[in-house]
Amino acid sequence: MANTGRFKDRSPDIRPAGLASVLEPDNSTGTCMTISHIEELAEHLIRQDCKRRQLKNAGLLYAEAPCLPNVSVPELMAMEKSKSRFMMFKEKMSEDMYLKQARLGEVMPTGSKPDHINNLNTTFGCETNSSGGVYDIILPRKPAEQVNREFGKFHDKYILSHNHYFPSEQVNRRYKAPFDRRLTYGAAYNVDVTGKMVKRCMQQCAGNVIIISKEQMDFIDRTYPRLGKKLKKYPYSVPQHMTFGRPSPQDLCDGKMLIEDISPCQSNKHLIDALGHLNMWRHKLQLRADFQMFDLISVLEHSDKEQTRHLPLTKIFEVMHKMHLYIDIYKMRTTLSHFKMILDENCPNERVNYDTFCQLLNIQHPLPTTGNISMMPPNIYNKDTTYRLLCADLGKTPVEAAPLLKKSPKKTDEDNTHVKDLLTPNIATLHGLLPSDFEMLRPRDHLEEIFKDIVSDADFETIWQQLMNTHRDQDGLVSIDQFRDVMENTELAGQTANA
Repeated sequence: MANTGRFKDRSPDIRPAGLASVLEPDNSTGTCMTISHIEELAEHLIRQDCKRRQLKNAGLLYAEAPCLPNVSVPELMAMEKSKSRFMMFKEKMSEDMYLKQARLGEVMPTGSKPDHINNLNTTFGCETNSSGGVYDIILPRKPAEQVNREFGKFHDKYILSHNHYFPSEQVNRRYKAPFDRRLTYGAAYNVDVTGKMVKRCMQQCAGNVIIISKEQMDFIDRTYPRLGKKLKKYPYSVPQHMTFGRPSPQDLCDGKMLIEDISPCQSNKHLIDALGHLNMWRHKLQLRADFQMFDLISVLEHSDKEQTRHLPLTKIFEVMHKMHLYIDIYKMRTTLSHFKMILDENCPNERVNYDTFCQLLNIQHPLPTTGNISMMPPNIYNKDTTYRLLCADLGKTPVEAAPLLKKSPKKTDEDNTHVKDLLTPNIATLHGLLPSDFEMLRPRDHLEEIFKDIVSDADFETIWQQLMNTHRDQDGLVSIDQFRDVMENTELAGQTANA
């Protein structure tokens, strides 16, 4: 507002950005955004109207039933016959004018030479004045001396191209200077002068395998698989149904029977096979298209003269065999006996309710609850488990262990070293001797060798006898400190006697 009246608006008709413009009642935002011309809008409306009419009259324009063409297949394949003469002449002139190619079996004229010149009346090139043959022109005859001279002159180039030398010819390495075997080949680097790294590189690594021969490679292929591939132990393709070796008969007793003390006669293998046979027939009857369970029930009802809904088991199996249902009688009887569906079993008048029997064969009805079909051993709750053995061990009297003997720690030379020994070490310490060297038990010959220049033989014998009488439990071994103590006591006693 402070700058009002100071500036002149050069474009008063253009609306500035950010200000709200007051639209007229006829104009709207959509009208302002329209950028199409009136003629384009009219053309668009006409096209939309035509498209709508075509969709509306589509049923009248196109027949719904398929229409067969009036033109036959030979007429479609022979399109040249349908063309007029003028059309064929026009196409021929167009090809000759714009597509300049030779006709089939003719040479395309090039126009490079006059018509009166051809290959028969004109010879091209320079005429040869020599009267010799063609072989003499291509390979002129040379004497043997010239051939040998040219061959020796070209021999160096022949060696480079073919790497071929004369017999007994020395191989020329083309060295610039005389060969010196003490020279080092390659670029010399001031690293690994001693050759330790070379030795390390030459040694075989423990994790990698170095191929030595084809036999070793074959062994690796048979033993180790390739990266990302499964190891194929047997290199040949074997059918899956093929059985190798001789099949061993199945034992009556398995590991479970041996552990739980189950008798083989109590095995439930027959019951498992019978239930599997029943389940198989339930699925087979469901898949058969020529069988209905209602037909079997109707035949069984017709066989039931007394209308008791019960029939003997042999009669039921006989009816099923007539209907080509060859079910196993022994396995089916085992299943019915397990489900307790046989009335008066093992009696002359045993019978079965055929309604329940048909429900048993129908897969739409569930099987009766079987429970645990495995045989339970009588002593299953009397086993000595790990937990029960641990609980039984609580009532036992623990074994009294022998008292531990406390062993005094063995003193080392560091324990016997004091500050005095460090400040004023004795002569023995300066010469590399330790206190343990003076405390170690030694035999007599060692002590004689040590004190031969210090003690006479008579005095050594006297001191040794005193040590043997004093230390009887050392098995004839004496340390240097013990020997010195006795020697000093003996000298003091001698000095006292002389005084």
